[in-house]
Amino acid sequence: MTDRTQAFDRLTDDYRRFRPGYPADITERLREHVLAGGGEPRLLLDVGSGTGISTRTLRHLFGPGPRVVGVEPGRAMRGAAADEADGLEYADGRAEALPFPDGSASLVLAAQAVHWFDRPVFYAEAVRVLVPGGTAAVLHNDRDWESSDFVDAYEGLLEKYGDDYRRDYRVFDTVGEMNAADGLADAVGHSTAWTRELDLEKLLGNALSSSKVASVVRALGEDATRAALTALAREHFPDGRIRIPYVTRLFLARRT
Repeated sequence: MTDRTQAFDRLTDDYRRFRPGYPADITERLREHVLAGGGEPRLLLDVGSGTGISTRTLRHLFGPGPRVVGVEPGRAMRGAAADEADGLEYADGRAEALPFPDGSASLVLAAQAVHWFDRPVFYAEAVRVLVPGGTAAVLHNDRDWESSDFVDAYEGLLEKYGDDYRRDYRVFDTVGEMNAADGLADAVGHSTAWTRELDLEKLLGNALSSSKVASVVRALGEDATRAALTALAREHFPDGRIRIPYVTRLFLARRT
């Protein structure tokens, strides 16, 4: 894989079927921040939109009024999202070169994606396309390895066999980075803890939708990867009810 934007092409179906959404208290904070920016939202951009999980969330949050566009360079991911478009739009584009004019958007959101970006360039692009008072937002679900022996062991498996994988790959100073961006201010972070319950099929499907697990598959083979994950699940959850604690984090900043 030489083009990182196509990294999920072979993972698209599992991604669409098994990836989780976001807790309602966090998405409501996002909605409130956008509405507090003044004026009716007109264009909402979901950057790195994948199969459209967060794009559809924006439509649910804001209703039919604003234009909602997912920006996604991955061909297969964008195609899967378009199959469920339901009035949404999807555009081919990268976070570092958004295909929208200056001062056109009320929201620029990166959900489960900002770790793929050149972040300073992305924040500069967000400033460019946002209206004054508009919202730049970063949102992601993180497995909580500190509160679960199973998740700790799962992360250890990825660290052992993945390509230089580190469980803290999404841990960086997002508030500091946003505040350092010329044209963004008043960055703030919110988080909420929750638990997702899965059966074995959904656990494996969710795992195999990950580009991080794909590197384990390259090292071990898919059958051995499935067997290792199954063994971990059965060791920690003999009742078959697999409980994965998450922390969902939302970071918000205002376009000055």
